[in-house]
Amino acid sequence: MTPRGPRGDQSQGFDQRFLLFMLLSVTILVYFNSLTARPPVEPAADGKPLPGEVAEGDPGADNAARNDAAPSNSTPNDASADAIAAADAEAAPEDAAADAEEPLAEPQNVGLGSIDPDGEYRMLVTLDNVGAGVERIELSSEDYRDLDDRSGYLGRLSTTDAPTAGARINLVGRGTPAEKAGLAVGDVITSARVTAGPRPGDLTEPAAIASPLDLEMWLAQTRPRQTVELQLIGADGAEKSITADLMRQPLDLVRPESENVRLHTPEAADSYRSIASLLVRLTRLGSLGPESPELIGANERLTNETWTIESADEQSVEFRKRLPELGVTVVKRYTLAKKATSDAAENDDSGEPAYHFDLAVEVINDSAEPKAVAYELTGPNGLPIEGFWYAYKVGRGFSSYGLRDVVVRYANDRFTQISCTEVAGGDVEPMGQGKPLAYAGVDAQYFAAIVIPQKPSLTDVQIAEVRAQLATAELDEKSRDTWENASFVMARQAETLEPGGASGERATLADSYRVFAGPKLPELLAQYQVNNDPEHAIDGVLYYGWFGWAARPMLALLHVFNSLFGNYGVAIILLTVVVRGAMFPLSKHQQQSMQKMQMLKPELDRIAERYKTDMQKRSQAQQELFRKHNYNPAAGCLPMFVQLPIFIGLYRALAVDVELRQAPLFSDTIRFCSNLAAPDMFFDCSAVTPRWWDNGQGMIALGPYLNLLPILSVVLFLIQSKMTMPAPTNDQMRLQQQLMKYMMGFMGLLLFKVASGLALYFIASSLWGVAERKLLPKPALPDSAGDALKPLPDKPVKTGGNKAPRGGRRKSGGKKKR
Repeated sequence: MTPRGPRGDQSQGFDQRFLLFMLLSVTILVYFNSLTARPPVEPAADGKPLPGEVAEGDPGADNAARNDAAPSNSTPNDASADAIAAADAEAAPEDAAADAEEPLAEPQNVGLGSIDPDGEYRMLVTLDNVGAGVERIELSSEDYRDLDDRSGYLGRLSTTDAPTAGARINLVGRGTPAEKAGLAVGDVITSARVTAGPRPGDLTEPAAIASPLDLEMWLAQTRPRQTVELQLIGADGAEKSITADLMRQPLDLVRPESENVRLHTPEAADSYRSIASLLVRLTRLGSLGPESPELIGANERLTNETWTIESADEQSVEFRKRLPELGVTVVKRYTLAKKATSDAAENDDSGEPAYHFDLAVEVINDSAEPKAVAYELTGPNGLPIEGFWYAYKVGRGFSSYGLRDVVVRYANDRFTQISCTEVAGGDVEPMGQGKPLAYAGVDAQYFAAIVIPQKPSLTDVQIAEVRAQLATAELDEKSRDTWENASFVMARQAETLEPGGASGERATLADSYRVFAGPKLPELLAQYQVNNDPEHAIDGVLYYGWFGWAARPMLALLHVFNSLFGNYGVAIILLTVVVRGAMFPLSKHQQQSMQKMQMLKPELDRIAERYKTDMQKRSQAQQELFRKHNYNPAAGCLPMFVQLPIFIGLYRALAVDVELRQAPLFSDTIRFCSNLAAPDMFFDCSAVTPRWWDNGQGMIALGPYLNLLPILSVVLFLIQSKMTMPAPTNDQMRLQQQLMKYMMGFMGLLLFKVASGLALYFIASSLWGVAERKLLPKPALPDSAGDALKPLPDKPVKTGGNKAPRGGRRKSGGKKKR
C-alpha cells in the first residue's frame, strides 16, 4: 500500500490519474481516427458544391448542419460497414439505389393559399416538412379575426436565429403584409420602428432585433394600421430597408397548442410541446405490429424527421418519406380548394364550399414480397380556445362540454359528441369496429375541423376504428378540463400490397380525405355532404340546445335587421322592440294587475290581520276580494314564462352563431363591446387581479375585465322592481323586499360574464318595461275595497235554541222579580 502523507500530498492523487487517463484516451482516439479517415473529396470542375454540401454563405447552412447531426442508420466512419455495402452493391446493383439511405432534407415550412381576403383562397395553410403535418391554418376573411391578440400582424415568418444578430425569415405567406412589403425567405431583420399609425408610443424609436424573441416581443406592442420600417440584411448580404402596413391578426383555426396554453398559463407555454395535425404512423407492416421496435423506430422517423418535398406551389405540395429498411415509401399530398370566383364583389359569400383541402395518403410497397399495410391518421388539433375565461358550450348530452370536443358520425347512425372532459379522463372506448365512418372532427364554439374519408360508397368500411384522445400533454391539475386539446386518431384497415420491387411496378395503398376547416355556418356546413348524401352533411356540429326552435327564428330576424342597418347591436334593440311589442297585450295586463295589487294591498293586510289563525277564512276573503275587482294573481307571471324561451334562445344564438362573433356595437377598433357574443370588457383589470381570477376559475372569478352592461342591467332591474313593488306595510314585507335586493345582486354576479348582446337585450327590455309603467294609466277600482269584507261576519250566526225576541230582552226561566 502506498503510504499517504497529509491530505493533498499523495504522490499520484486521483485527479492526476484521471487527467492522465483522459490524455491517453484522446491520443488513441485521434490516432485511430486518422487511420480510418476518408480521403478528401476533390471539388467539382464547375465550382458548384457537391450533393450534400452547403455553399459558403448559404442561409440554410445552419439547418443543413442540424440535419447532418441527426441520427442515421448509416455509419460512414466504419470501414467494415463500407466494405459490406460495396459487396452488396456488386451483388445486386439494381437494388442499390432503392436500399441507399436518403439524406435528410432541410427543415422547411410550406405555405398554401393566401391570407388576402380578395384572393382566390379562403385560408393560408402552413405545413412543416418535419412530419409533413399541418402547423397552422389562418382564415383570410375579415369577418374572422383573432379576438385575444390585438397587436399588429406582419405575417407568420417562422423566424430562426441568424448566423449573426437578427431574426432570419424562413416563410413569407402569400397575401401577408410581409409579402406585400417585399420580404423574402433568407432576409434577416435587424431593426424595427413604427413610422405612422394609431398610438405609436415609444415604438417610433428604432429597436434592435437580435433574435426571433426580440422580434416577437416588439411586434406584440404594435397595433393594426400602423406602418413599420424594417432594417434587413438580404440573402445576398446587402442591407436594405422596407416599410410594411400592419393589419389585424387573422384567426388561427389551427395553431401550435403552446399558443393556446400561453393564454391561460404563460409560464408553461415555453416548455409545452406542440404536435402538428394530420400525422401518419404505421400500425402494421407485414408481420410487424405497432409494438415492434422496427415500427416504433419508423414512426419516430415519420413524425420527427424531415420529409422530402417533391413538388410545391401555391395550391398543392407533395411530401415523400422513404423507409428503405422496411421496404416502403409514404407519400402525403395536400391540395387546397380555390374559390369559384375571385371577383371582389362576391368574396363575402361565406357559404361557398371552399373551406377545405384534400389530403392524399399513399403507402408504396418497394419490396419484392407482399406486405399487409395499415396506418393511422391523427386528427386536427390546436383549435382556438377564445373566450376561455367566459365561454360555455353545450352539447347533446348532460356532461360538461369543453371548448373543443370530438364529433363522430357513422353511416345511418346518430351524431356523437364526446366532451373534452371525457377525453381527458381517458374513459372513451374506441368507436367503429366494422361500421362505415362518415366523418370525424373537432368541434370548437364557432369553428370546426372535420375529416371526411373519400370513399366509393358511403357504406364502405375503410376506417377500422376512431379513438378520441388528447393530442398533446394533459394540462396540470390547476387548469380547467374544458381547455384540454381534444382530438382523435383514425385507424385504417389493413390491406395487402402486392410485391413491387422485382417487377418495377409498385403496389400502392392510396386513400383520400377531405378536411373541412372553417366557420359553423348552416348553409356552408350543409354543402359538405358525405358521398353527396344530404342526410350525412356535417351540419350536425351546429347545435342550439333544447330551445333551438326559439333561437332560429330570432337569428333569422337578427340577420334581416343587420342587413338593413349594418349593425347587430341595433338589430338586437329592434328585436327587443318586436318581442316586447308582440307581448304588449300580456305585459299591459301584467302592469295593470300589479297596480291593482298595490291598491288592494292595504285590504289584504287587513284580511291577514283579521284572520291571523284561520287560514281558510283568510283565503276565502282574499278570493272574494280578487273576484270583486277582477284580479288574477297568476296573470303577472305569464309574461315571464313567455319571455323565458326567448331569453334562452337568444343566449344560445349568441353562443352558437358565428356571424354574431366579432360583431361590434360601436367599432372593432376599441375593445369595449367589440364582440357582442362576449362580455363588453369595459376596463382591463388584469394588472391588479390574480391569474385564477383572470382565467375565470370558479364562480366568484369574474375574469380580467370590468363589464359595464351587466351592472347597468342590474340597476335597471332594481329600478323596475321598486316601481312595481308596493311600499312595505309590515316587517315581513320589508324583509321580503330586502331579500329581493340581495337576489338582484346575486343575479348580477351570474350575469357578469354574459354576452354583451344579451346584456343589451336586458337593458332594452327593462327600459321598455319602465316606459310601460310610466305611460300606462292606472286602473280604477269600481268601489271601496272594504265592501268586500261586509258579507263575511266576524263570528258565525247560530240557529235554534233560546233567542232574544225582536225588540225585547230574552226571558229568564225563573220568576220575575219585583
